[in-house]
Amino acid sequence: MAKNPFVVLGVSENCTQNELYEAYKKERAKYADLRFEPGEKGAEACARLEEIEEAYAEANEKLRSNFDISYTGNDLSDADRAIKEGKLDEAQNILDNCQNRTAEWHYLQSAIFYRKNWTADALKQLEYACQMDPTNTKYSQAKQAMVNHIKANSRAQQNSFYNGDNKEERTYVNMNNSAPQRGCSACDCCSSLICADCCCECMGGDLISCC
Repeated sequence: MAKNPFVVLGVSENCTQNELYEAYKKERAKYADLRFEPGEKGAEACARLEEIEEAYAEANEKLRSNFDISYTGNDLSDADRAIKEGKLDEAQNILDNCQNRTAEWHYLQSAIFYRKNWTADALKQLEYACQMDPTNTKYSQAKQAMVNHIKANSRAQQNSFYNGDNKEERTYVNMNNSAPQRGCSACDCCSSLICADCCCECMGGDLISCC
């Protein structure tokens, strides 16, 4: 039966990563010089060092996994709730403070960008989510809905946080005209609303309740 890696290093399973590293260094120092001793003594020291290295790697991985579950799991749920309630600044603050940026993290970041009408940035985040979790249908459907939205409205392709002055009235770039234009036609509004409703439904919302 394999030894408990925390027992090998002489620390609690509830220790911090810093405490684990200090225990690892302390145990390793006991045998670092002995490995050069001749005969059985040196061989035993080498075996012990190998055991310490394996224990540290396993214990460190367990601590990281536990941290990711307890830290990002709850926070991502809070971010999802804030997005659905329209509290985008609160949701963004939660995401900014998450250290483990999973596929779900990128999906929620996409939802924030989409609601801010930064469609190009939203699509990029959905692409990251699909790359990290290619079997997730929620991500792939949301990505396809975003692609359809951008194809239906060519201006949406240029609609990004990095394009324009980021004020309430944004500048849209007409691909057939070098001069920037503001606003859109009635046809653009209609097609955009339909695509927007599809994107919202993929992300858990409902922009147009009647369809």
